[in-house]
Amino acid sequence: MMKWLSIVLCAGFILLAVSCGDDGPVKPKPPVYCLSCEGDLTHKTDVLNNIEYAYNKRRGDVYDALLDNSFTFSYTDIGGGAPVQWGRDVESTTTAALLGDASQIDMDIDWEDGVMWNEQASGSEIWFFTTVFYHFTIRIGDTTYIPNAGSKAQFTVRDTGTADKPHWQLVELSDLGVSQ
Repeated sequence: MMKWLSIVLCAGFILLAVSCGDDGPVKPKPPVYCLSCEGDLTHKTDVLNNIEYAYNKRRGDVYDALLDNSFTFSYTDIGGGAPVQWGRDVESTTTAALLGDASQIDMDIDWEDGVMWNEQASGSEIWFFTTVFYHFTIRIGDTTYIPNAGSKAQFTVRDTGTADKPHWQLVELSDLGVSQ
């Protein structure tokens, strides 16, 4: 009897020792937002890639994660009035509703052939902006919206991470309308 008890205790200690070396359950990887940047946002252009992904896959949560806490959207009113702008909360809510209501979205930002990023001082930080052309088709029910050819936007990003681990986010988006 003592021999069996010793064997059971020994086996128990071995199992305990093996299980203590385990780091626990395997943690799932964070969601992959795009194929080329794997959602890590370590490069400025990852933001543009993820915007395309968010629209094309109708993922409001992905779009929301791209927006900086001090995000601002702006566009110039077609009637020549003052620029219209709003903040992160309105942009996130509006875009999530658009993406949720659309039955199909095809968005393409023309940046793949290279993007020229320009520096802009903002307080103690350096932000980077680029102006690119875009086109998309949005279908909601029987309605299809296609912007005019030659539409362009300016995207401004900032690094909210560290020198060792950059994390770029969209801080400003300006719809510039159609180029003249």
